[in-house]
Amino acid sequence: MLQMGQWSVLLLLSLTSIVHSQSCKWLHPKQEYLNSQILKAFNETFTVRETDEICQEHRSDLSNTESLYNVSQVEAGVLIVREVLNETMRFYMKHHESMGCKQQAWERFQQLLYYQIHQLEACIPKASENHLIKETISEEFNLLEKIVLGKDNSACVWDFIHSETRRNLQQVLQLSSRLRRQRLLQRPQ
Repeated sequence: MLQMGQWSVLLLLSLTSIVHSQSCKWLHPKQEYLNSQILKAFNETFTVRETDEICQEHRSDLSNTESLYNVSQVEAGVLIVREVLNETMRFYMKHHESMGCKQQAWERFQQLLYYQIHQLEACIPKASENHLIKETISEEFNLLEKIVLGKDNSACVWDFIHSETRRNLQQVLQLSSRLRRQRLLQRPQ
């Protein structure tokens, strides 16, 4: 049996997440434009290089995170999006020069990520950190880091890293869109 104090905590936690999702600017439909700008800026940071090098596929080195993006709860989705954007920012801050990122495009991409991360922070109740989500996403970026450190920084490695990052960003942006549509459908008319 739950005692009165425990019921109060449960009620407070559920109300907190309702309030957070209602005041969360990240969930507004107008944010779809920001999604497209993030992806556009990312694509402009890197030029695909012409090379005669035969590239080895590194996909098997990475963990499978596909199931991570199949969430329907807003709080979990916000945490996933924030972690992917934070890890992307961290990785590219460390490697953008050696990857040959275009400076102006990198700066634009960085500004958009900071803006989006800031909006996401306002959507997360203080008690809703999820260490499993953090660990899973961190692990994937640590594997990317190992690929960079273990290889000879060839065009193939950077092309692979860029394509993996694009795939992660696309999945995060699709998750964002899905959660926004879900929220719109659940709103009282």
